[in-house]
Amino acid sequence: MIFEKRTERIIVPIFFILALFVPLFLDANSFFVNKVSTIIIMSIFVMSLDFLVGRVGLITLGHALFYGLGGYLFVILSPEYEVVNFWVYTFYICIISALIALVIGVVVLRTTGIYFIMITLAISQMAFYYFFDSLKYGGDDGLYIYMTPETSIFGLSFLNLDDPQHFYYLALFSLFNTLVFFKVVLRSRFGRIVEATKQNPDRTEALGYNIFAFRLTCYVIGSTLGAYAGFLFALQYGFVNPSFLAWEMSGTALVMSILGGLGTIYGAILGTFTYEGLQYFFEHLTEEWLLFMGSAIILMVILLRKGIAGYLEKLLEK
Repeated sequence: MIFEKRTERIIVPIFFILALFVPLFLDANSFFVNKVSTIIIMSIFVMSLDFLVGRVGLITLGHALFYGLGGYLFVILSPEYEVVNFWVYTFYICIISALIALVIGVVVLRTTGIYFIMITLAISQMAFYYFFDSLKYGGDDGLYIYMTPETSIFGLSFLNLDDPQHFYYLALFSLFNTLVFFKVVLRSRFGRIVEATKQNPDRTEALGYNIFAFRLTCYVIGSTLGAYAGFLFALQYGFVNPSFLAWEMSGTALVMSILGGLGTIYGAILGTFTYEGLQYFFEHLTEEWLLFMGSAIILMVILLRKGIAGYLEKLLEK
């Protein structure tokens, strides 16, 4: 069984069963369907960061680099006024993102601790200012996606990405696959070694394992899935701009991961929905919503030392 803890076996099925019916209840309000789709996409991004930070021990403030690249790569690679196949371009984006992550990873993983945080932040900001100042790529305004991809496989198409409900189910399916993928990886021999490299790198290296290679592989995996999330977000709203690559995106995702329960993987979903839910509530409550938002986060961090998932495990793992 890929879900080891009782809490996961309870929370994960409940979440996805309820999520399946969300478009049915919100059929008359496409705004909320789109909003939940956005949160689901963000959950994929946060989950990829949670894997790197919580399970591999790679604390990065430059993860947004790949979130932005996912969107930019699609706009750059696809013909401007031609409908392309979603699955084919997903493959292209993931492969190219993985190659870029491989090159960057070889450089940044030569450092550790605060130096790793700073160099990932620096590279992400370099990319941010490159696209921000580039007239070729739209500068501050970014680039627009004029033609939505089609999703046919062998001539059969079941999804229309212009339909908010169809896009919602694509995002939900992607989130489920991402969660299962990470759980399978972590349950494997590879995952056990990765866990060992975080807990005791010296002993793991003494046993003959190449720590650098394992960390680099994890960095490529996490970065590629982060790029996929950015690709989905760009498709949903039909544009990509430099704000996708801003360090604030990485920082916000890290806060969501911590709120959900760092390293729990499924906690990324809980943290993202909680953060976005609080933000939506306070934004519509007062103009000084940032004050209340910050206070709520501080309070949650103080009370929930191991995040929401940690608190639920404390209640259910008895």
